Amino acid sequence: MKRSIKAAGFLIGLLLVLCASVQANTLALGNQAYYDAAPDLRWLDGGGRELTPEQALGRLRDGQGQRLSDSYPTLGFRQGDQWLLLPLANRSGLDLWYLRAARPHLDHLDLYVFDQDGRRLNHWRSGDRVPFAERPLSHYQMVFPLVIPEGARWWLLFQARGENVIDFPLTIRSPDDFNQLDGRLNLFHGFYFGAVAILCLFNLLIFLSIREPSYLHYVLYLGTFGLNLFAREGLAFQWLWPGAPQWNHHSLTVLNLLTLAFSMVFSCSFLELRQRAPALNRALLGSAVGLMVLAPISLLNFDFFIQFSSAIVLPWPFIATGLALWLVGRGYRPALFFLIAFAAVAVTSVIYILKTFNLIPGHWLIENAFQLGILIEALLLSFALAHRMTTLKTENDRIQREATEVLERRVEERTRELNAALSARGEFLAVMSHEIRTPLNSMIGTVDMLRDTPLNDEQRRHLHVIEQSGTALTNLIDDLLDYSRLDAGKMPIDQTPFDLPTLVRDCAHLFEHRARLQASELRLTLSPELGEYCIGDPVRLRQILVNLIGNAVKFTHDGAIDVSVRREEANRDYVLFEVRDTGIGIAADQLEHLFGYFQQSNPVPRRPQGGSGLGLAICRQLVEIMGGEIGVESALHSGSLFWFRLPLPPGEPSQEEAAPATEAQGPGAHLLIVDDNHVNLLVAEGLCRKLGHECETAESGTEALATLLARPDGFDLVLMDCEMPDMDGFETTRAIQRLQREGRLPVIPVIALTAHAVPEKIAACHDSGMVGHIAKPVNLARLNQALSAALDGIANSR
Repeated sequence: MKRSIKAAGFLIGLLLVLCASVQANTLALGNQAYYDAAPDLRWLDGGGRELTPEQALGRLRDGQGQRLSDSYPTLGFRQGDQWLLLPLANRSGLDLWYLRAARPHLDHLDLYVFDQDGRRLNHWRSGDRVPFAERPLSHYQMVFPLVIPEGARWWLLFQARGENVIDFPLTIRSPDDFNQLDGRLNLFHGFYFGAVAILCLFNLLIFLSIREPSYLHYVLYLGTFGLNLFAREGLAFQWLWPGAPQWNHHSLTVLNLLTLAFSMVFSCSFLELRQRAPALNRALLGSAVGLMVLAPISLLNFDFFIQFSSAIVLPWPFIATGLALWLVGRGYRPALFFLIAFAAVAVTSVIYILKTFNLIPGHWLIENAFQLGILIEALLLSFALAHRMTTLKTENDRIQREATEVLERRVEERTRELNAALSARGEFLAVMSHEIRTPLNSMIGTVDMLRDTPLNDEQRRHLHVIEQSGTALTNLIDDLLDYSRLDAGKMPIDQTPFDLPTLVRDCAHLFEHRARLQASELRLTLSPELGEYCIGDPVRLRQILVNLIGNAVKFTHDGAIDVSVRREEANRDYVLFEVRDTGIGIAADQLEHLFGYFQQSNPVPRRPQGGSGLGLAICRQLVEIMGGEIGVESALHSGSLFWFRLPLPPGEPSQEEAAPATEAQGPGAHLLIVDDNHVNLLVAEGLCRKLGHECETAESGTEALATLLARPDGFDLVLMDCEMPDMDGFETTRAIQRLQREGRLPVIPVIALTAHAVPEKIAACHDSGMVGHIAKPVNLARLNQALSAALDGIANSR
C-alpha cells in the first residue's frame, strides 16, 4: 500500500514537472513588436498515424515529441502529418497580431486555436495548394491574423503536411511591424526580380542584334532560374497563376529540371565545348534534352521528382566549376568569369540542398544567401558574356582580315576572268553585228537606189516591204546588242521628233501579209487627235510595236487583230497603244510571269511557238525606261489585250524630216570610199553619186593610202570601213593622220562607214581620229545628213 502511494506521488510530481515545463515554454506577448516563436515550438511526427487535432494536442501537452530550439527549423522531406504546438499568452495591450508561419512552398498548413482548457476556438487553412480565396489572409506567404484578448492563454496547434521540404520559421508581429516588414520585403523583391528581368531583357536584345546563341541560352537559363525563385517565394502563385493551385504545386519540379537543363546548354555554348570537348559537349547536351523531357513527366509524380530534381542539382555546380578551371588552364580567358560566377552559386546551392535534405540545420541566411548568390552569378555571367564577345570580336577581326585578304585575291582572279568573259562577249557581239549588218547594208542601199528607178505600184509596194523588213531586222540586231545594256541599266533613249502615224502604219504593214495567210484581219485605228509629229524614241517604239503585233498575229488564226493608238484625255502628253486579238489567249497562272526573261506563253499542249522568250521582257524594260507602263489582260481561249502608254508629247518635224534631201545641196564633194566588200562599195558609191558627189573607191587600206598620196588635194572626205584585212580602218586612219602631221597630206576628215555599232567600236573610231560614225545599213537620208554635217564643218573651218 505504501509502495502504491509512493508511486502515485511520483507520477503526480512528474506530471507537475511536465506541466511546469510546458508552462515555462509559453510565448508571452508583451511590449515587443516582434517575436521569434520557432524556438518555443514542440514537434510531433505523426508518421503514418491518423490523429485528430485534439489527440495531437493532448500528446504534445503530455510531453511527447521534441522541442525545436532552432529559430529556423527544417524538417526535410516528411511523410504524413507533422504537428507543432506553440503555447501563447497575450500580456500586451494589443489584441491583433500577425503570425507568419513556414515557407511559402509548404503544401498544406492548418492552424487550430485552443483555449487554455483545450477547447477548439478556431481553425484556418493555408498552404501552397490552398487557393488564395480560402486563406485567412490573401498574402503570398502563410500569414494568420490572430485576435487575442488581453490576458488570454492559447494553444496554437499547427498541422503541416506535404511532399515538399517542410521549413518552419515562425514569427509573430504587431500590425505596424508586420506592415513595415512587408513593405521592405516587397521593395526587396521588386528590386531583385526586376534586376533579373532587366538582365534577361538586356541579353535578349543583344541576342536579337547579333544572333549569338550564348545570349539566348543565358536568357533561358536566367529566366527559368528567376521564375523558380519567384515561385518558391510564393509570388508566382499571387501574381502569375493565382487560380491554379495544382500547377503552383507541380511548377517547382518543372522549373528545377528546366533550370538545370538550360544551365547545361548555356555552359556548353559559352565554354565552346563543341570545339574544345566534343564528347563532353554531346553528353551534357544529351543530359539537358533528357531533363527537358522529364520536366512534363514530373507532373505525374511530385513526391519523387521534387527529391530527384533537388538531388541531381548537387553535382552540377562542381562539374561546371571543374570545366571552367580546365579551360582557364588552357588559356580561355572568358572562362575565368564563368568560374567565379559558378563558384558563387555552387557554394550557396550545395548548402541549400544539404539543408533541403536536413543534413545541416536551416537558417534564414541560407535562403537569402542563395538568392544573393544567384544575383551575383547573373551579373558575373553578363560580364563573362561581354568579355567573351570582346574576345570573339578580336578573333573574328583577325579571321576577317585573313578572309578579306583571301577574298580580295579571289575577287581579283574572278574579276580578271569576268573581264575576259565580258571582253569575249563584247567581241562576239561586235563580230556578229558587223557580219549581219554588212549584207543588210547591201540590201537596204540597193533598195534606196531602186526607189528612183521606173517601178509600178505593186513593185513599189514590194520594195517598201523589203525596206521595212530590212529596217526591222536592223532594229532587231540593235536589240540583241542592247540586251547587255538593258541588263546593266545603260540603255540610251533618244528624244527626237518623228512621224508617229507613219511609224505605226509601217509596223502594221509588216504583218498584213502574214495575217492574211492565217485567215485573220489586221485592223488599224488611229485617233484624229493623235497628231503627226511627237517627241520620243522611234526606234524603241517600233521595237515594242513590232513585238506586240507580231505576237498577236502569231497566236491568232481565223480571227482579228485590232491595233489602236490614241492620246489620253487626262494627260495629252501620253499616248495609249492597244493591241487586241481574238486568239488562243493566255492562262491566268502564266500572266504573272509573262514579262519575265525567257518566258513564253504556250497554252496549247504540243504546240511550240518558237521565239527566244526575250521579246516581252525587253518591251517591259523599254517602256519603263521611257517613263511609261505596260500591261496585259487575257483569258484562255478568249483572246488577249496588250497595252502600253508612253510620254510622247507633240513636236515639230526636224529639218531632215521637213525637207529630206535626196540630191546634194550646192556643189558636190569629192569622196574616197574605202571598203573591202565589193558589193557594199558599189552601194555606197551609188548612194553618194545619187547625192551629187564625185566618188573614187579603194578596196583596202593600202590602196586608200596610195590613192591619197597620188592625189593629195583631190579629196574632200574619206568614208572608211573599219574591218579590212591586212590594214584595217583604224590603222589606215592613224596612218593618214601621221602623213598629215608630216605635211605629206592636207587635212582630210575621215568618217567611219562600218557595220560596227557597239559602243566600244564607236569609241575606237573616235580614238583613232575619225570625226564621225555611220552605222551600216545606211539609207540615203542618214548618209546625206552625215556627209552634210562633215562638209559644213570643213567649210566653217576654212
